[in-house]
Amino acid sequence: MKKIIVIMILSFYSVFAFSQELNCRVSINHSNVQNTSNQQIFQSLQRDISEFMNTTKWTDYSFKQNERIDCNISIIVNKFNGMDRFEATLQITSSRPVYGTSLKSPLLNYKEKDNLFTFRYVENQAIEFNESSYSTNLAYVMAFYAYIAIGYDFDSYSLFGGEEFFQIAQKLVTNAQSSPERGWKAFESTDQNNRYYLAKDLISPIYKPMREASYKYHRLGMDVMTENITGGRKQVGEAIKLLVKVHKKKTDSFLMRVFLDAKRKEIINIYSEAPNVETKPVVANLKMIDVGNSEKYDKMGGK
Repeated sequence: MKKIIVIMILSFYSVFAFSQELNCRVSINHSNVQNTSNQQIFQSLQRDISEFMNTTKWTDYSFKQNERIDCNISIIVNKFNGMDRFEATLQITSSRPVYGTSLKSPLLNYKEKDNLFTFRYVENQAIEFNESSYSTNLAYVMAFYAYIAIGYDFDSYSLFGGEEFFQIAQKLVTNAQSSPERGWKAFESTDQNNRYYLAKDLISPIYKPMREASYKYHRLGMDVMTENITGGRKQVGEAIKLLVKVHKKKTDSFLMRVFLDAKRKEIINIYSEAPNVETKPVVANLKMIDVGNSEKYDKMGGK
């Protein structure tokens, strides 16, 4: 009996000591697909992607159960050939906890263009991934976003901490250059908005200040606000200054839009009760880098 108890305890701790990195919720919307007799395949697809994302060991790091990275993958299936071919739109979001609170701070909110995500899927066939060579588009796209989400998370806790994961994402882009599927190649996007550019920009020296901004914003700003709200807001303001630095080199950049789509609402909330002396320069900087949403920043502060 004692031996059984010991084994159970060890098994319990091993789960918590070596849990996988992601807590990924997957949703499949197939309302755009009409007249298909195989409705079960969409449920199987959701189950298999969820299992793939949450049970694959993506890094050499050990995560406790409560340290897993929260992310959501939403897939809208627009076309299905009734057998194994899908055309879909994919959106990924991720967040991380704010120290000392129950709040979650958004890190990533990126939606691919309509029907950019094309893939084949055979029901009940395991999704297999090999980092070294391109396998299936379904596996490679999911792995790509797993590493992107992990990279964003690590960047928010340590300066450029996500570099190794963004490098892996870049490697996957390189491996996928021979793929007939869309989203992996530079020439496929006139506005520099696809997987190719997402990975390229995240490791580009030009965007280093933006990644520094993520660390300053989250670790030095958000995580200290419960003890020092003024000091935390100041660091968020300093992070936004780093975004201005990038903006002056790359006006209306794709990666800037990705950052602001995730953080815009939160930034407005952070400064909603701030005194005007704090808010005024932040508003000016935000209106410079996010012209299309200038009116939204008028709601900030002014106390």
